[in-house]
Amino acid sequence: MELNKRMLLFFVFILLMVLSAALYKFVLEKDRYSSVSIVPEHRNDLPLYKGLEFQDHHYLIKGNHWYEIYTFYRDTLPHHGWKPVYKQASIEDWGGFMLRFQKGDKELHIDGGWNPNVNETETTFDLNPVQH
Repeated sequence: MELNKRMLLFFVFILLMVLSAALYKFVLEKDRYSSVSIVPEHRNDLPLYKGLEFQDHHYLIKGNHWYEIYTFYRDTLPHHGWKPVYKQASIEDWGGFMLRFQKGDKELHIDGGWNPNVNETETTFDLNPVQH
């Protein structure tokens, strides 16, 4: 009987450890995106450019990919119901872009640029109500 109690306590301990780890992961994931207004990974109408990874409040990819990211969103988002409102790309200095799209009463801003000092392309997404 003593062995059964020990086995039960061991099982309960392991179960508590697993549940604690799952809860901790859930809380971290929930707070991970608290600094941004839109998360592409959580939407069907905003695909994430392959290779972009979320870091703090923006998305990063190693290398100079700003123009590929610009053309990806410029050409892809209209197929997801987003209406282009503004686009600008500049190869001066380090290269970068600004895009704005509307869908319903929301406006999506996508900005990006390459930083040669760290050889990374940073992209930010921002979703706000349309300002009239």
